[in-house]
Amino acid sequence: MSSIEIFAQKEFELSRDDIFPFNFEEKHYWLKKARATKPDKLQEFFYKFFPFELLIPPLKKDENEALEFESSKLQEFYELGINVPKIVVKKEKYFVLEDSGKSVNAILRDKNISSEDFYFYVDLILIQLSKIHNFGFFHGGSQLRNFTFKDNKVFVIDFEESFESCLDIKSLQYRDFILFLLSFLKMKELSFKIDYEKIINRYLELSNNFEFKDKLINFSKKLRFFLWLYKKEFIKKRVGSDVKYFFELVEILSKMEKNAK
Repeated sequence: MSSIEIFAQKEFELSRDDIFPFNFEEKHYWLKKARATKPDKLQEFFYKFFPFELLIPPLKKDENEALEFESSKLQEFYELGINVPKIVVKKEKYFVLEDSGKSVNAILRDKNISSEDFYFYVDLILIQLSKIHNFGFFHGGSQLRNFTFKDNKVFVIDFEESFESCLDIKSLQYRDFILFLLSFLKMKELSFKIDYEKIINRYLELSNNFEFKDKLINFSKKLRFFLWLYKKEFIKKRVGSDVKYFFELVEILSKMEKNAK
């Protein structure tokens, strides 16, 4: 075994955490242990009655299957030139990744960030997400928390989720994009309003998934009644901020429908 393999094995045996960082020869690494994945029972229930892409449940995998799936996907993406952290050690019960920097989610949620810097990072994320989609793949967990920034590059992490092979790749890519958009909703302290239409149009430009615009508009149509309810003053003042930001997105999508006519 190499010196880093010996060191990583010791770290693996000492730590109870599933994912944790360590330093070796003045470099930063992350160790991720094999862990089973399973769908949320409530999500499975709702998907049976409301087969909307966002609710597609991931496959159940045991520890070995989950580790093999994620490490293989990381390696394939790395070879394709997608910005993912490099695997430096792979064992039966864990793998070790080179550090890929700071969470972009933390950077974007800084209340002092300028709109120019904000969209700079968003654009870098969209380039990587679109690259994954243009190669005919999906991410599976494309929330902002799964993108990092280092050396002027955005990296993509966390590829645990897999789905039934019979599912259309476009459905999974659309699910990716919905997850990505919804993860902006908790950004409440920015000094400017997020331009969702700008973000959507940039993704469409990079990915050529232009049909997603119609799907987003149809999504807003299905929620039109709930948007109408939300606008009632006695309801609006009682809902939490997450609901408020969600319906702001729905309203933006509704305006996109009007502009498209």
